[in-house]
Amino acid sequence: MSSKREKSAHTRAKLLRAAAEVFDREGFSRSSLTAVCARADVSKGALYCHFRSKEALGVAIIEEQSLLWHRLRDEVLAVESSPVQALIVMSFEFVGRLETDLTVRVSAKLLREAVFFDVAAAAQVIGWVTVVRDLLSLASERGELRPEVNVRHAAEQIVAELLGLQFVAQALTGGTDLRVRLSRLWRATSGCLVTAPVRERLRFE
Repeated sequence: MSSKREKSAHTRAKLLRAAAEVFDREGFSRSSLTAVCARADVSKGALYCHFRSKEALGVAIIEEQSLLWHRLRDEVLAVESSPVQALIVMSFEFVGRLETDLTVRVSAKLLREAVFFDVAAAAQVIGWVTVVRDLLSLASERGELRPEVNVRHAAEQIVAELLGLQFVAQALTGGTDLRVRLSRLWRATSGCLVTAPVRERLRFE
């Protein structure tokens, strides 16, 4: 029984990887399940045992990286004493994953598709806002934030700015200058977020 479960898990992972590669290369709307099966070297029947449709495959790819921000938060807080600095580092690490991690890159692309925006974007955005809010709450407890900052509003604003930044960079330059834009964003917004002594110590790259 254990061997059967392992084989099933292996097939599912192969299908997700193949789907990400096909979606990345051809775009979601132009991709076919036939191409995914060929890439994964599995039958259509095996695919339907795991995913009922192409859209279900896309949702699964998005969900695969849904906990990325939570993992990044824990990793960065282990080495950064400042929660605000940790947030900045996390945003640059995420940009790095967009460049190097297929699942993260394809997930970001899929969320811009109307079909996935309707079914998956809310959960993703809520997750991101929660992580940012937790870091800002910790920063507030440690006296890093300006006294007038509303943590919930600030968390939603930061996520909105980061998502908007990705969209603009992708539209104008294919995302090639996303790091430069991100650095510029943090330099511009940090003054309204943190106290002057904290801002002097922050790294924006």
